[in-house]
Amino acid sequence: MTLHKQDGTRLSKSAATALFEAVTDTDPLIKATVTISERFDHENADPAFPTDGQRIKFRKGQIIRTSELNAMYPAATIGTITPATGDAAGGTAIVIAGTNFSPGSTVTVGGTAATSIVVVSPTKITAVTPAKTAGAHNVVVTTDAGAVTKTGGFTTTS
Repeated sequence: MTLHKQDGTRLSKSAATALFEAVTDTDPLIKATVTISERFDHENADPAFPTDGQRIKFRKGQIIRTSELNAMYPAATIGTITPATGDAAGGTAIVIAGTNFSPGSTVTVGGTAATSIVVVSPTKITAVTPAKTAGAHNVVVTTDAGAVTKTGGFTTTS
């Protein structure tokens, strides 16, 4: 086999190599070591909270770009926390509105785990605040994609 440039010039291996430049790959290839399936809701009542179906997403040995896997885990956001204030003794029922919340998400207020956490939908979580000293506290929601913080999202008063 011989390689040629578009103008017909025959290329030796060294000449062909010289026609390539190094590329930094910001989206490297990765290979699945097991078959990975996606669960979903047949009735499409809430596709973000799958319940009764399954389809293969990546087969064992399949090579994909890292970005393809990352796209399966969109980052969550926190829009509002209602109410935004409560008693330092804890026990305030709050509603966190945002995006991309996933089943099993956790919530902390000022670094302490909230209780009675219910992921109602991809856009709503309910929880009960822990006891904290008076002041503004960060609220952190951790989903399958990672953690998102609402700085000073909940203020406790004595």
